[in-house]
Amino acid sequence: MKKLLFALILIMGFVTSETISAQTKTIYVTPEEAKIFYNGHEVGNGTYQIKFRRTDDFAVFKFEAPGYITKKVKVFRTNPNKTLTYTLLRDEAMANSVGGEDGVDIANKFFVVKAKSGLTEMDVWKRLMNIAINHFENIETMDKDAGWIKTAWVYDDFPGQTVRTKLEIRSQYSTDDELTYKVKIYSEISDGNSKKDEAFTQYDRVLRKYNDIITELQTTLGHGF
Repeated sequence: MKKLLFALILIMGFVTSETISAQTKTIYVTPEEAKIFYNGHEVGNGTYQIKFRRTDDFAVFKFEAPGYITKKVKVFRTNPNKTLTYTLLRDEAMANSVGGEDGVDIANKFFVVKAKSGLTEMDVWKRLMNIAINHFENIETMDKDAGWIKTAWVYDDFPGQTVRTKLEIRSQYSTDDELTYKVKIYSEISDGNSKKDEAFTQYDRVLRKYNDIITELQTTLGHGF
């Protein structure tokens, strides 16, 4: 009888230990259509239940939904909460920018602008400078002889993101007599509001407020692209 009682105590202790160590947590994500990824695999939309093993200290999840900022989180087994709720931020940077799907695939690419006939080099230079100054407060490089203009970065903060933009214009050699320039709009993005260079990566979109640069180049200089 004593042996049986001792065995039952051992079994109950083992079950209790397993129950404590293998905790179950339910994850809720807003919006409800958000995809949930666990260990790189899609496991659900909006909600997911995970059961930790004794050997698991934490689990890494990724949540993503169109029009929202992707979020990565660590969920620890020792977290006392049985339910965890996460809300994705709307991607305001995307909402305020244009890209290839909008027919404006110009971010981080040089494109060529040729001045129309009748414009002198001084005329073109003044117009290029006006365009740069109208959109960017600070000019880092202004070399008329080299035909080179480069602005400083302009930072735009959005919830959970920062986008920075700058403009560069370079004179380009042409076999004909046309004044030719290469223009590039640099666009980069970072998670959070960090202004450190290492926090930024190339962004394949351009903020809408800089989209007018294209129109201005076309109407005030000539043709190209």
